Amino acid sequence: MTLPGGYRAGPDQKKTTRVKEESQDWSKSDERLLQAVEQNEPDKVSALIVKKGLCPTKLDAEGKSAFHLCASRGRLDCLEAIIAQGADFNVTDGAGFSALHLAAKNSQSECLKRLLQRLAVDCTDSIGRTALHHAGSTQ
Repeated sequence: MTLPGGYRAGPDQKKTTRVKEESQDWSKSDERLLQAVEQNEPDKVSALIVKKGLCPTKLDAEGKSAFHLCASRGRLDCLEAIIAQGADFNVTDGAGFSALHLAAKNSQSECLKRLLQRLAVDCTDSIGRTALHHAGSTQ
């Protein structure tokens, strides 16, 4: 199944995959979305997604997306805003990590709790590691 942003759903809920269908143009609006997450402005995040029709899982040249940035930086309110717009939890960033893995890796417990409400705790990244592996490697 093809998802917004050129991603394809994995064969099962325990595996996350990313498949680029075509090159994505990065716009100033996409950059503003990342900045809104960095500055923890959930209202601006929602407005940009709705009014500009932005995809919060779209990757920039460095392989980052607004969705994954929320999880790695602990921007729970922004994460909630993106989830409310229907973000796919299974997409991975440029390094093959899901938002769940990034939250665990960066000790963002509140984001981790929220993501675990929708994802299997044992979902794996592109090299077969679970969120628990990432949480344990931060010590």
